[in-house]
Amino acid sequence: MIFAPTLPSPSKDYPETIDNHGVIEELTTIRERLSSDEAADRVAPIDNRENLQQLELEKDKLSNLITSIGAASLIAGLATFSVAWLGILLTWKPATRLEKVSRLIKLIKNILEEFEGLGVEALPLIKVPGYQPIDLFVRFPGKEFLLFAIRSFGESKIIYNEHKQALYYRRSKKGLKRWEPDPLTELSEQAYWLRKNRRNLFGNSRGVRKPMAKVLVVWNQTNLDEHQEHLYTTIGGKKFLFIPREGGACYVIHSSQVIDFIRAWLAHRQSQDQTT
Repeated sequence: MIFAPTLPSPSKDYPETIDNHGVIEELTTIRERLSSDEAADRVAPIDNRENLQQLELEKDKLSNLITSIGAASLIAGLATFSVAWLGILLTWKPATRLEKVSRLIKLIKNILEEFEGLGVEALPLIKVPGYQPIDLFVRFPGKEFLLFAIRSFGESKIIYNEHKQALYYRRSKKGLKRWEPDPLTELSEQAYWLRKNRRNLFGNSRGVRKPMAKVLVVWNQTNLDEHQEHLYTTIGGKKFLFIPREGGACYVIHSSQVIDFIRAWLAHRQSQDQTT
């Protein structure tokens, strides 16, 4: 049998009885809410130096693996041509990964050199189910966020087709080819997943709702073709290619523009905050 708590008898000084049990429950609820809010405001820490060290270690391992496979294939290839080709196939995936890691190391070092004094944090290669890993998530104090995808097509030009809402690449004498899978769609899906599943990177619900620049970076010999003027936008006094497509708008820049873009984005966000 469950007994209800006994309430004290009212007095002339306190005509309304106080439910001690109810007060304790209410205080417990308030404490839990405060604890929950405090937890929601906690931001997952990002260790720039640790992340760089892990990338450097992976780079060394990949380099050693490729060298070992290459040497073994060369020796075997003296006897069997097909074995040598097998070695090339075995090194292809590690070599692609090595290029990615090397680019990330260079990019993160450049970002830290320029913005470490502002408290910038860089988190590379965030795994996303069903998609390629997010190449780089960048965070500044005050909840400013940028998401980068790094891609390369060798010596080629990148063109955006407005009618088909798709990116194409052109190599000499090979015509235009559609860029598949679409990196802009992938970047937008990654951003959506990150906000939904890694909220601790943003701090709280307000941080999750803040604008996050989604940026496709084409690397080195891959360049951007000239586009019509209305496809460019000016932020922080600088012009950048901006693709306002269905599924999420993205910026498309060359690797040489990354530092200028981050600087312009911070200035743009600061001016927005001052006007609100």
